[in-house]
Amino acid sequence: MKKKKRWIIPVVILLVLLIAVGGYAAYYFYAFTQLKITDVKISEFTDFSLKGFSFAGYIDVHNPNLIAVNINRIDLSVIFEPTDQKLASGYLQGEKLPAKQVTRIPFQQNISWAPALSLVLQLATSKEPANMVLSGNIFMTEKIKLPFVYKVDVREYFKQCAEQYIESKKESFVEMSGIPFL
Repeated sequence: MKKKKRWIIPVVILLVLLIAVGGYAAYYFYAFTQLKITDVKISEFTDFSLKGFSFAGYIDVHNPNLIAVNINRIDLSVIFEPTDQKLASGYLQGEKLPAKQVTRIPFQQNISWAPALSLVLQLATSKEPANMVLSGNIFMTEKIKLPFVYKVDVREYFKQCAEQYIESKKESFVEMSGIPFL
């Protein structure tokens, strides 16, 4: 009779382990669905030149779960809203999002003026907002993703950058020529 009951303990241990591993896997996928994008911002425009411009920004992702979650990658596209023209796209490497925290994921994007001519025309000829849309997905796997969309009117950013660029060119011209600029 004892020989027949010996198999019960290993089977029970195996079942408990399978339930624990399955439960953890299920909670992990559930945890990914609970991630929230709390903010997407363009923090500054940089490298404003005759070739194009760059901007830096960040995506804040809140992980409210009890466990850390790994993301594979973040795809990002920059679209000029009035024409739906894609100005740039790229991706960011994945990160580990600690439990119960907001993780700030920085990004930088370069845009040349050639594909952005409609943006330049909008800035020069219209008083309407010149919206750029940052959109993308945060991927846990190829099939499981969390989408985001953020709009920003870039008119004021460009005005400030253009003024700074023109001022810097004036200063370098004055330094090179020695002629005072009025």
